[in-house]
Amino acid sequence: MFRSENIGIYCPRMKQETTTGWMPAALASLAGAAVEVATSALGHYFTLGFPAMLAASFVISAATRKYPVRIGYAPFAGQLIAMVLRTGGGSMLPLGIIFMGFLGLWGVLAAALGVKAGNRWRGQKLNISRSSPES
Repeated sequence: MFRSENIGIYCPRMKQETTTGWMPAALASLAGAAVEVATSALGHYFTLGFPAMLAASFVISAATRKYPVRIGYAPFAGQLIAMVLRTGGGSMLPLGIIFMGFLGLWGVLAAALGVKAGNRWRGQKLNISRSSPES
């Protein structure tokens, strides 16, 4: 009645797409939440927190080489969610969402540069043999 090759429950490409789709964004979001916790205690958002979130966007997108918009905005969304959970939201939440949207553009730029760097790094072939013409 049923043939096993037509069921199609397990698809390696589908599994790969789902794991690489949400995992980098989740890691970037956790980086943003960690930045919120650290900068709320230290009070140095633009000197420590903002560059840390840009670096997280760059590194994660260089490793995955996909989804620069999602990975670029994820640290800022994670920071906003952590701030709301920590402080209870408040009346400044709409302004915080707008501010996150503008600052997130820098995260998207860092993630796009990370994708380009990741493509460049993965495209290079490492030749360390002694008989190479470069040595």
